[in-house]
Formats: sequence, C-alpha cells, structure tokens
Amino acid sequence: MTASGRMVTVVLLLTALLFTLQLRTERTIRRSLGVPSPRLEEFGYRLRRTEALRRTMEEEVETLRGRVAAMRLMAVEGEEGVRAQAAEVERLSAAAGFTALAGPGIVLEIRDSPRPLRPEEDPNDVLVHYTDLQAVVNELWAAGAEGVAINGERFTPASSIRCVGTTILINRRRLSPPFRIEAIGDPAALRVYLLRAEGTVPYLRAFAFPVSLTTAGRLTLPASRGPLPVGRLSH
Repeated sequence: MTASGRMVTVVLLLTALLFTLQLRTERTIRRSLGVPSPRLEEFGYRLRRTEALRRTMEEEVETLRGRVAAMRLMAVEGEEGVRAQAAEVERLSAAAGFTALAGPGIVLEIRDSPRPLRPEEDPNDVLVHYTDLQAVVNELWAAGAEGVAINGERFTPASSIRCVGTTILINRRRLSPPFRIEAIGDPAALRVYLLRAEGTVPYLRAFAFPVSLTTAGRLTLPASRGPLPVGRLSH
C-alpha cells in the first residue's frame, strides 16, 4: 500500500471513531435525561436563545443604569440651580430691606455738639442735620455696605431722610439724637472709607461733634418698615 493510501485509511478510521463517539455520547445523554435526540437539539437552541436574551437584558440594564445616573445628575444640578436662585432671591430681599439682615459690620454714633455757642452763632450749628446723616449713609453704600439702619430704622434705596424744623424723619418716622448708625459689610473696608480725610466723620469731629466708630462681629438689622424700593435692589 502506498503512503497516500495509508493516509486515506487513517483519516477514514478517525472519522469512524469520532462518529461512534458522538453516537455513544448522544445515547448516554438520552438515557440519562430520557430525552430523544431531536429534543436535545431543541434544548440546545433554547439554551442559546436564553444566553442571547440574558446578554441583551444585561446590556439593557447597563443602559438603564446610565440613564438613571444621568437623571440623578440632572436632578442634583436642578436642585443646585433652585438653591442658587433661592439664595439670590434671599440676597436681593435682604438688600432691598424686605427681610432682616445679619452679619459683621460697624456701629457709628453721632451726637449733637456739646460746645457752647458764641453770641453770633446759629443754634443749628451744633445740631446734627439730616444732610450729615445722608452723607454718612451714601459713604457707607459707596464702601460696600450690604445694609444700613439708623436708630433701628432700616435704610433702603427707597428710604428718605428729611428734616422738619429740627426734627429728622426717616421713612416718615421721627428720630432724635444720638444717632446710632449700624452698617453690615466688611468692617475694615467700611471703617477705612469713613475715616478718609475728606469724609463726613472727620468733618464732624473737626467741628466738635462727638462721633464714635466701632466694629461689630455680628449685627442684626430689622426689615424695613418704609416704602418698598422699585427697580434697583442692590448697591
């Protein structure tokens, strides 16, 4: 027998062996499970379908997890947006005097001058005038004050200081000396601005008006009882 003939014989023998093993395996499975051969093929098909369905469901679960994570992120960002808007509303409400305001700041107290008048002097020269208070308030706004109150009367962009005779009116309410001006803001910045050489405080002191200026770690200004500001709500 030639070499090629022997090779063909070996291949045929191996093929027959594999076929025999397959038949034996199939018979063993049928005997152990009591299932005919066509059913085995059906089971295999169903198993493959189940595996494919499982993989599909796993992919869908991952997709849903991604969507849930995205929705949670959107919810968190939405909550942060709402909180930011609420904080801004609160800030504007406090600046406008709608609500009470608390924080560090300064306390300025101004009294009428105790110096004796000379015969030729006007008695009004030793009195604190509404223009003095208005000048101080304007300087506080310029220095970055977040809120101002005079003798417990909250001052807002809509507030007015007027004088009727020797009586000073703020928000149509009478105030009398000493005038205690409380301002919330950076205490150092407010103090430096008020004590400028061209400021109102040095001017009043130069004419013997008692003026005290102290810093406070925490002040609380009441909500305004005066007219509500329209338009500009911040300084």
